[in-house]
Amino acid sequence: MDSDSHAAVSGGDRTDDLLTRAVTEALAAGMSWAQIAAQLGVPPPVARDHAAATDHDWQEAIVAHENARAARLKDQSVPQQSETP
Repeated sequence: MDSDSHAAVSGGDRTDDLLTRAVTEALAAGMSWAQIAAQLGVPPPVARDHAAATDHDWQEAIVAHENARAARLKDQSVPQQSETP
C-alpha cells in the first residue's frame, strides 16, 4: 500500500473511531438513535408498512449515510484523469 492509500485508510479509521465515540457518548447521555441521526444530518429511513422507524432502521440509515459520505470524500480525494491523451 502506498503512503497516500495508507493515509486515506488511516483518516477513515480515525473518522470511524470519532464517530463511534460520539455515538457511544450520545447513547450514554440518553439520546435516541433518531436524535443521533438528526445530529448527523441523516434523512429519516423509510418505515415498512407505515410503521414507525425502529432503532434498527435508524442504525441502518446512519451506516448508509456515513458510507455514502465516505465514498464521496474518497472520490473527491482521487485525482481525476484527463480524457485527452
